[in-house]
Amino acid sequence: MAVRVGIMGFGRIGRNLFRQAHQREDIDIVAISDLGTPESMAYLVEYDTIYGHFPNEVRLNGKYLESGRQRARLLKGVRPEDMPWDAYEVDVVVDSTGVYRSRAELQGHLDSGCSRVILTTPAIDEIDRTIIHGVNSDALVSNDQIVSCASATTHALGLILKVLDEAIGVERAMMTTVHAYTNDQNLSDSVTPHLRRSRSAAENLIPNWTWSPNVLEGIMPSFKGKVDGMAVNVPVANGSNLDLSCMMRKTVSVEEINNIIREAAANELAPYLAYCDDPVVSSDVIGNPHSAVFDSLATLALDGGLIKTVTWYDNGWGYAARILDTTITMGGFLGKEEG
Repeated sequence: MAVRVGIMGFGRIGRNLFRQAHQREDIDIVAISDLGTPESMAYLVEYDTIYGHFPNEVRLNGKYLESGRQRARLLKGVRPEDMPWDAYEVDVVVDSTGVYRSRAELQGHLDSGCSRVILTTPAIDEIDRTIIHGVNSDALVSNDQIVSCASATTHALGLILKVLDEAIGVERAMMTTVHAYTNDQNLSDSVTPHLRRSRSAAENLIPNWTWSPNVLEGIMPSFKGKVDGMAVNVPVANGSNLDLSCMMRKTVSVEEINNIIREAAANELAPYLAYCDDPVVSSDVIGNPHSAVFDSLATLALDGGLIKTVTWYDNGWGYAARILDTTITMGGFLGKEEG
């Protein structure tokens, strides 16, 4: 039986979920909430600057958005507790607003009638679990009701560190995510509380903070105090990379590092980690469903164990694929809660 899904926040991630699920038989998107008009919601599904024209017909039938197998009631809800999820028999709500990040706020979805909530950003307080697929997603249990999928950058970071640490051992690490600009940045210089982010995203490389190291420490406690990093937002609409420097427990060659990642990508991590030996650039990973695409041509190593790796990812599409993976897992728990 298909998992009945509600989406709150029909921005980039929400629309990517709809695009990826439109023909899937294991997911029914039955309700979508956003502050936009039904006409604008349908239009932005059909026409996308990054991913192009939707391959199937998109129809706005009254207040229903229809395409392929999907028929979703379009709603205008402001707060989780105001949503009529029970009226549409929603099993799992994906909250992709980026606004509601506390347990108390997200509890509103459960109180409104759904059974599980998936958050598309890190939570700001304690929830049931934060997961990275391929790292700790097998720890999900039936009693987990509110779960975060961390972030796209955290998924890429966690996968590479997991593989390197298990194979050799990582003493400490420093990361920079070279990230496409985001919709909360300005296209021209404008007043904001964060001075660097007040500058034009279309014309500057903008140093920025990232929550990935702190989130990773909660998921992988062995790295507590051993990893830090920052972001640099760049004038690219999509396609990001993770520049990761690690001090390993022993000297290791470029070939050894690449072989370790290649083997992991060919086995149990294949759904999430890809190995690439082509000279790719950011636009080449647009639409790639993996959480991480390892760039073997960019690997560097020095005597003493210092290495640098570059890993690409589509910060919208690959992450949406992991949200759908989580949706299926949590939907499978319905009716199986432990006493």
